[in-house]
Amino acid sequence: MYVALQERNAVTLRGEQCYILEPYFPTSGSVSIQVPVSNKAGHLRDLITKEEIDQLIIDTPDLETLESKPANMKSQYASLLKGNDISELVRIIKTSYGRNQERLEQHKKLASIDDEYLQIAEKYLYEELSVVLDLSIEDTKEYFEKEVAKLTLE
Repeated sequence: MYVALQERNAVTLRGEQCYILEPYFPTSGSVSIQVPVSNKAGHLRDLITKEEIDQLIIDTPDLETLESKPANMKSQYASLLKGNDISELVRIIKTSYGRNQERLEQHKKLASIDDEYLQIAEKYLYEELSVVLDLSIEDTKEYFEKEVAKLTLE
């Protein structure tokens, strides 16, 4: 997840106003990126709000999982990751987790595609929520799962 360094962090590059974005959770090899203020590609959005997190928790039990077709799971997951709808991350998590559980019950190996996209979706979801909730990523995951579990038990 990248964030602008400052509220008005625009510079002119090649004649176009651009934001300079830095990783919120820097790692070795992290780089800054420049994104046009006009955002022609449409891949920038504001962080989710606390109210939207609460609604996402309420909606999670009713979110449909993806149709389980092993031949195109990777393309379904990749397509959802490209979108700007954070609930799609939850759909990926629910789908891949459910598919992994089915495989475990059948004493089969976990599908690497499901495991890979589960980890990516959880990383994206819980990093963003942790910023908004001002919690660690681990505490955010625990909070989200606990709140969703409360709803499914009711």
